[in-house]
Order: sequence, then structure tokens, then C-alpha cells
Amino acid sequence: MKTGVKRALVLELFDKQGGRCCYCDRPMVILPRGRDQNRPDAATLEHLITGRRKGWTKRHNMAAACRECNNMRGSAMDWCTFKTYRMGEFWEFISGCKDL
Repeated sequence: MKTGVKRALVLELFDKQGGRCCYCDRPMVILPRGRDQNRPDAATLEHLITGRRKGWTKRHNMAAACRECNNMRGSAMDWCTFKTYRMGEFWEFISGCKDL
């Protein structure tokens, strides 16, 4: 994906999500190109379905995520499970299963 197209998509998704990460729901920042892009709260493009699982770089498969979540998720966990983990709901679910 070309840099200009990628940046436009990040801005579109950032606005659509109210400037919040799709996983942890914390506020993100949009930074000028080349400036401190490694900040944990920098907005990045995230593939919801990863390339390893036939995920494509199409608008319907993309979301804006903070760099911290984007780096943390990797490709081992599907996006929905990772979101429940980041929101603290995963452990609630596990502890609820123990009570059954």
C-alpha cells in the first residue's frame, strides 16, 4: 500500500473510531510522518484478519490500533480474542468457566 493511501486510511479509521484504539479503547495520536512513530499511543493500521489467515489489505479488514496493541497482538491470536484480553474481559470469562 502506498504511503499516501495508507496515511489517508489511518486518518479515516482514526476519525471513525473517535481517536481510540480498536483493542484497548485508549486515545491514540496521529503524528507527522517521521516524528516519534514508535510512541506506544501512535495510531497504526491493523489487519483484523492477519495475512497468515488470508487477511487482505482491504478497508473492511483494517482498523486503527495503538502501536502498543499492534505490536503486542502479533498474528497468533484472532482480533476478537485479543480485544477481550486487552479489555480485561478474557480473565472474567476464564474465571466464570471455572465456576461451572
